[in-house]
Amino acid sequence: MTTLDSNERVIDMITGTGFTMEGYPVRSLFSMNFQGLNEEGLPTFINEKGEVTVSDINFQERENKSHLVYEGPTDPTITGSFGNTFTYKNFRLNVFMTYSFGNFIRLNPVFSNTYSDLDAMPKEFKNRWTVPGDEKYTNIPVIADQRQNTKDNYLSYAYNAYNYSTARVAKGDFIRMKEISLTYDFPKRWLEPLKVSDLSLKIQATNLFLIYADDKLNGQDPEFYNSGGVASPVPRQFTLTVRLGI
Repeated sequence: MTTLDSNERVIDMITGTGFTMEGYPVRSLFSMNFQGLNEEGLPTFINEKGEVTVSDINFQERENKSHLVYEGPTDPTITGSFGNTFTYKNFRLNVFMTYSFGNFIRLNPVFSNTYSDLDAMPKEFKNRWTVPGDEKYTNIPVIADQRQNTKDNYLSYAYNAYNYSTARVAKGDFIRMKEISLTYDFPKRWLEPLKVSDLSLKIQATNLFLIYADDKLNGQDPEFYNSGGVASPVPRQFTLTVRLGI
């Protein structure tokens, strides 16, 4: 897209499932420019003024959005599937895989300047900043204490920006084992005494597992996501089918 009249706010550009600016594809993913953690474990960013800051961020800015980082499209550029059936005597094994490549997705916005006992912590929290010096080895911010929240009344801006920053983006590429089924056709000579023309037994498993996905997802499913990040995947399904012909 080379010509576009857009007056979206910064917060509109970085949330949701994709917006655009002049010169970028439709449904593009933009992020706050994460600059690592400071000596207190707080996330820092480039703001609309071109300065490195923790919380001096104007999410309502409409004119200057040059500090945002373009990640890529949110829509896959390559999708497809591959399947094959293998036969051996009376057995038929069907294998079906789906794949998608070329898009980027936002990880779940789970970070905040405050938490309660009702909040569930994701796997990333085990690698969070805990002591000075950790900022050299991790990008997961500290769980802010009361002193830090009192010192900075806008600390929530920092954690909101972190949720929608370059640190919280993963590739949407995946290869999925969509279906595996095994069918057994009973021999005709077994069926003749029963006055049955056909009898088969089929065991089918659907949505079994991901063969490949970005490690940054930490088990989250790139195919099923909502406006805030990836969501719960379709559960595995197992089916037993008996087909009888008379």
